[in-house]
Amino acid sequence: MAARQLGSDRGWRALDGRQRRVLGSTLTANALVFFDQTAVVVALPFIGREFGADAAKLQWVMTAYLLALAVFMLVGGRVADRIGLRRTFFAGLATFTVGSLLCAVAPSLPVLIAARFLQGLGGAIVQPLALAITTRAVSESQRGWAIGALATGGTSFLVFGPLIGGVLLLADWRWIFLASLPVAATSVALGHNAIHGSKEAEPQPVPWASIPPLLAGLTLVVFGLVSGAELGVLSLVPGVAGLGVLALFVFHESRVKNPLIDVRLLSNSMLTTSLVALFAIQFAVFGVTVYLALYLHHRLGLGGVAAGAVIAVAGLGTPLLSQRAGRLADRFGPRHLVLPGLFFASVGLVLLAVLAPLGGVLILLPGLAVFAASRPAVFTPAGTGPFLALSAQQRAFAASLATEARQLGAVFGVAVTTAIGIAVHGTSMVDSGPPGHGLRATTMVAAAVCALAAATAWRWMPRGARVGSGSGAQGEGPAMRQQCGPADQR
Repeated sequence: MAARQLGSDRGWRALDGRQRRVLGSTLTANALVFFDQTAVVVALPFIGREFGADAAKLQWVMTAYLLALAVFMLVGGRVADRIGLRRTFFAGLATFTVGSLLCAVAPSLPVLIAARFLQGLGGAIVQPLALAITTRAVSESQRGWAIGALATGGTSFLVFGPLIGGVLLLADWRWIFLASLPVAATSVALGHNAIHGSKEAEPQPVPWASIPPLLAGLTLVVFGLVSGAELGVLSLVPGVAGLGVLALFVFHESRVKNPLIDVRLLSNSMLTTSLVALFAIQFAVFGVTVYLALYLHHRLGLGGVAAGAVIAVAGLGTPLLSQRAGRLADRFGPRHLVLPGLFFASVGLVLLAVLAPLGGVLILLPGLAVFAASRPAVFTPAGTGPFLALSAQQRAFAASLATEARQLGAVFGVAVTTAIGIAVHGTSMVDSGPPGHGLRATTMVAAAVCALAAATAWRWMPRGARVGSGSGAQGEGPAMRQQCGPADQR
């Protein structure tokens, strides 16, 4: 389908030369950001071996990147309103490139983690601005197709990132980061003269004061979760402190005129249940994927390419079924897909948990296949929920909320499942305990999170909310779903 769209008169052929260069630049940059979210997963065992790092330290290679995305993605657009889209986009791409280079030459794990945070900071700027630049460059009649192309490209690199990363591992894990450099250079070369700068006449102020408490609170909670094996009861101190800082953040956001996250809108049941669903499915995706990579390598002895191929199976449903799920959500409303999607995600994860201790790769595939099919039934329909809940004027904020819910789900998915794996197997997560029991524990927790989200959706997600039903985004069906496109990539 994507190939037919790219080759149709209403797609790629209808764009002029400048528009093609703009879309080529944004597609390349967007794919790069998503590739580095998942490609690094298969490299974790090799990074841990080189630096002598246990699981509690190794998970920060993923978490640092995801934390930066979660915190700074909410301000990239506001910075661009002040200094211009073009300038901010290329600054973000430069930041991402410098971070990639530092990752590739990192002499120690702390340096690698810091460089990953810098990568995430650049990605947090690039990803939302790639969407903004794309929608400004094409005509209104081409906008939906262009957003769909951006979404499909990002989704594909997210899904096949572990497989591509596995191929690069045949040389060295550092090549996963070095490969980003020519891709980033290509994006700059395509967009340098094609992307035009633009500023808002009356830009909103950037809520810089909201960033430190959000970043500090999340970091402390994650540290508390994964340090239990090392600190014991003392790990409660950073965890509780982090929750306290986050509570202060929420209080601050509910009082200020220009919040980073307008928490007052969370009283809307469609909005809140959609965010809960997005958090839960992303919790499961990233949490299980990170542990699965360690399990495939250490327990089953798979190399990077084979492990990447197995992990890719769990993501295939997203690019294949997302458009169909979006159309069904427009017709029937998110609830009719989110509920069964979360239910079958739980079923697939339980199946994976039950079969994993039997050993072998093939025994994992049924659970991974069910999980793969369930993901687009949650991502795309729940991604439309914020647009149904909020007005057309709040569309950009709705997209940022959906993105934030997913990023937070990824952060806590990695942290919680790492903590569980350490509890089962110790800090190595591989050297003790019966084979498969760590994977069983982590997938059961992920299944429970999805089940709780399904119960929340069953109880509070509105039944009749759909495009044209009189909700905040009334009459904006396909456009509304297309605006969610890149949000569905994760």
